[in-house]
Amino acid sequence: MQTAPWWKKLYDGNLADILLENKDPQESANTYQFLQKYALLKPGQRVFDQCCGTGRLAIELATSHQVIGVDLINQYIELANQKAKEKNINIELYCGDAFEFKPSEPVDVAINWWTSFGYAKNDEQNYQMILRAVESLKKGGFYALDFMNVPGLFKHFKEDVVTHKKQGDQEITLIRKSSFDFECNTLKKDWIYFLSNGDKITHKSEVCLYQPSQLISFFKQAGLSDVKIFGDLSGKPLTLDSPRCIVIGRKND
Repeated sequence: MQTAPWWKKLYDGNLADILLENKDPQESANTYQFLQKYALLKPGQRVFDQCCGTGRLAIELATSHQVIGVDLINQYIELANQKAKEKNINIELYCGDAFEFKPSEPVDVAINWWTSFGYAKNDEQNYQMILRAVESLKKGGFYALDFMNVPGLFKHFKEDVVTHKKQGDQEITLIRKSSFDFECNTLKKDWIYFLSNGDKITHKSEVCLYQPSQLISFFKQAGLSDVKIFGDLSGKPLTLDSPRCIVIGRKND
């Protein structure tokens, strides 16, 4: 009997509450400006949000674009649809597997944000997610992938990261314990939640440690050109101290 992938267990309501809800409107504004400048995103264009989660970015983009989003977690899609309905925003959201899903019509820009890539144990399967995004693009369209800065992760490695979240009388504490598996080239994490009712919930994750050069190779292999790499939303070059690694490529005409 095949077991569910770790990411289907990890992404539950607790993770959504503590990490996925956007409390910083400036971050959304900066992301939009970045996509405007480097992915040539224009109002009214079609945008594909791969692994859209609870709609944190997709709903913001849908105020001025035609947005199609997909996520494996049905609970997240339901929550995103609810938020969009409350804001009277039109958006297409689907519960599906990003390794396989493609929008029914081509899009101008596809995005994969906040390290939603590299979850499978083998390169071939992970590459399929990039390929699906590229297949979804119109000729001349752009794909932007937001990943962890692996060289910087090695330099600034923290074994434990603690996050607290309080909502009314409820409080959640999340401890993320990280370690490297160099034989498998992965970053492993134990996710330990302590809930206000005394419950303790644990999950595990394992993400491939793709170097920037490997991501660039994936992009070129998938048929993208003009591939560029950035270290943050301001468009600064990638360095060891950059907070993230953002790769953008254009689909060949």
